[in-house]
Amino acid sequence: MKRTLLLVLLAACQGGTQQPSSSTSEPAVSSSEPAVSSSAEPAPAPTPAQPVEPPGMRPAPPMPDPLPGARTDATAFVGSATQIAIGDLDHDGHREIVTVDPRELRVYAPDGKLVASAPVTGGVDRLVVADVDGDGKAEIYVGWGQSREHQDTKARVSVHRLEGRKLVEETVVAPETARNEVTAIVPMPDDKALLLAYFDSKYNVTSVVAKRGAGGWTTSPIASLRMAMSYARGDVDGDGKADLVVGRVYGDTQGVDGDAFVLRPDGTRTKIPSTRGLRSIAVIDGDVFLGDGWHQNYAASGRGLLTRAHATKGAFTTDLVEDTAGQYAVERILPAKIGGTSAIVTLGNRYVRVFLRDGATWRGLTVGGPYRDVAVGDLDGDGSDDLVLAGDKSEIVKLKAADWAK
Repeated sequence: MKRTLLLVLLAACQGGTQQPSSSTSEPAVSSSEPAVSSSAEPAPAPTPAQPVEPPGMRPAPPMPDPLPGARTDATAFVGSATQIAIGDLDHDGHREIVTVDPRELRVYAPDGKLVASAPVTGGVDRLVVADVDGDGKAEIYVGWGQSREHQDTKARVSVHRLEGRKLVEETVVAPETARNEVTAIVPMPDDKALLLAYFDSKYNVTSVVAKRGAGGWTTSPIASLRMAMSYARGDVDGDGKADLVVGRVYGDTQGVDGDAFVLRPDGTRTKIPSTRGLRSIAVIDGDVFLGDGWHQNYAASGRGLLTRAHATKGAFTTDLVEDTAGQYAVERILPAKIGGTSAIVTLGNRYVRVFLRDGATWRGLTVGGPYRDVAVGDLDGDGSDDLVLAGDKSEIVKLKAADWAK
């Protein structure tokens, strides 16, 4: 009976592709803190997928001088943001920039003009902009949880819709949990639904599918998995149906490395080779990209690895895109189009890097850093994505293929 129920519920996650135009994120917990205390999780032993075990952090290379791309200072309106996203909220054909900090959720035009705002009364774990209901207007989804500024926040996911110059909020789910943290919001526009994940206890993460009907939002459970904090959807095996991909910072028991796998409708897992724990995961153009190399003792033994996994005949093979010197984590992985060419944008604890594929190799470009967040989207309508970088100095960056040749 339980197996049948899981089959039915996970099948709701099938049947669509990931939407590269929305800034979905999947960023993990703050890179300045380990996911759990060191006393709770002793340093895991390395797995043999990609053997890297340095005696300590390698020196960080210097920033490019000058930094690449055409750059516009956006500090005046993006500067305080802890998370950012991009989407067309009013169906006018132009995308807006959404920012959030401990005080306010704001919507801006790309030129910095304030469109709408709403007060923030809780800690923000996740910020995602996507058109889930298919009306042509992207919605703002926020995962709320406990933070330094908002110690009493309960775990909750809500949606904000732009109505004129107002943001109107509706609660999607408000679970009773022992650990108030939302770990993932993954749009499922093909099914007009969301995949949500949140801690149900100190270490276990519950994932559900949320759908809005005539009577409001309802949820259907998927699974409860230990330390499963990263989720992505997309067709990774070529059968035309979306698969659910899961990444974990730690494994099923204390002292065991995190891993990555496809969670099948019957509850079985198809392993994706990885090195230690994952801080981020994405499905892009049918491949799985892993932000792996995480270690409990991250400053000494963590590596900011970007790994590509490809499925062939039911099994995954991997190749290392980059092991970035000076980084111990890759927190976000986003798809982009740069001058018509597919690109991969990564947010690490030190750098934002953008990768273009060149035959069998990858060419990486440092855009700057460190930043608190990055969002990707076409802000000027030229068909090429822009990068919005949130930091002490925030910028909008327009890249072109020639930047990799400099």
